[in-house]
Amino acid sequence: MSRSFLLLYLLREANDLDLFASRRQARRVRNLPLLNRGDDYVRQYRLSEDMIEELQEELSNLVSTRTRGSLSIRLKLLCTLAFLATGSYQRIIGRNIGTFMSQPSISRSIDEIVRLLSQPSIVRKYIRFPQNSAERTRLKEKFYEKFGIPGVIGCIDGTFVAIIRPRQNEDRFYCRKGFHARNVLLITDADLNILHVDSSFGGASHDSHIFNNSPIKSHLEQLINSGETAYLLGDSGYLQRPYLMIPIANAEDNSPEEHYNKLHATARNSVERAIGVLKGRFRCLLAHRVLHYAPDVAGRIITACCVLHNMCNRAGMPAPVLSVEEARREISMQEREQVADSLLQDLNMGRAARNDLVNVLWRGRR
Repeated sequence: MSRSFLLLYLLREANDLDLFASRRQARRVRNLPLLNRGDDYVRQYRLSEDMIEELQEELSNLVSTRTRGSLSIRLKLLCTLAFLATGSYQRIIGRNIGTFMSQPSISRSIDEIVRLLSQPSIVRKYIRFPQNSAERTRLKEKFYEKFGIPGVIGCIDGTFVAIIRPRQNEDRFYCRKGFHARNVLLITDADLNILHVDSSFGGASHDSHIFNNSPIKSHLEQLINSGETAYLLGDSGYLQRPYLMIPIANAEDNSPEEHYNKLHATARNSVERAIGVLKGRFRCLLAHRVLHYAPDVAGRIITACCVLHNMCNRAGMPAPVLSVEEARREISMQEREQVADSLLQDLNMGRAARNDLVNVLWRGRR
C-alpha cells in the first residue's frame, strides 16, 4: 500500500513539473519576435525593422515596469501593427506561427499600444499643424511649387471610418450612408502628411460642423485678422471663408472661375490621395472592415494610424495600393454631402477673398 501511495505521489510531482515547464516554455516562445524575414516587415507591419525598434524604445519609456510573465512591449507592438495593417485578428494568429497568443491577449495588446500612440506627447511629435510663419511659409512654397496656388497651407476633408453599433448615443454615429461610423476630419500638406486629425465626432456630424468646432478654425481666423494670407482648400461640403477656399459652382467654360476650379481640384486631390494612402496602409480603417470597438477606442485607433502614417510617409515607406474592388467600395461609402450654394450667400468676406484669388490665378496663368 505504501509503495502505491509513493508511486502516486511521484507521478503527481512529475506532472506538476511538466506543467510548470510547459508554461515557462509557452511564455518564452510567445515573447519571441514574430517569425519574419527582414524584407517581410514593411509588408506585414508597414514599418521597417529599424522603425519598429525605434518606436518600441519610445513606447517603452511611457509604460510602467513590465511584470514577470507578461507579454513584451515588442510583441504587443507587432501584433497591433499587424492588426492595423489588416483589420483581422484571425490573420495575426493564423499566419504568425508560435506566438501562443489568444484573441483576448491580442485585444488587450492593441488597446495598450493604441493608447500609447494616441497620447498627446506622441501625437504632437508626429502630427503638427504649422505654428509659426516659417513653418507656414514652407507649406505655402510647397503647394505653390506643385500646384501653382499661392497662400495654401493645407487641404481639408472628412472620411468615414465604420464602427459597430454603439451601445449609447447610437444616433450620433449613424451616418447618412447607412452605417455607424466616426467622421474624421483630416488636414494634409502637399506631400500627403497629416497636419491635423480630429476623430472625436460621430458619423451623423457634418464636415462643416466638425470644422466649425475645431481649434484650427479659430487659429486661421486669427491669422487672417492679423493680415496674413493663409488658406485651406476644401470641397463644397464646407462653407466659403476667407481662410477656406471651396470650388465655384456652375463656372463658365474658359472663364477665370473655371481656371480656378481646375487648379483647386488638382491641389485638393492631395488630401484625397492622403486618405487613400492612409487606408491602404492600415486597412482596419476601410469602411467595409468595421472596427469592432466602442467609439472612444475606435477614435484612438484612428489617431494611432495617423501617427504611424506620418512616420511611414516621412521615412519613404511604400504605400500598399487598394484593389480596384476595395477602392470602388470605399468611394461608394464615402460620398460626401454638398452644402447648398444658397447657404453661402451671406459669406461676403469669404467670397471676396476667393474672388481675389481667382483673379490672381487668372492673371498668372500660362
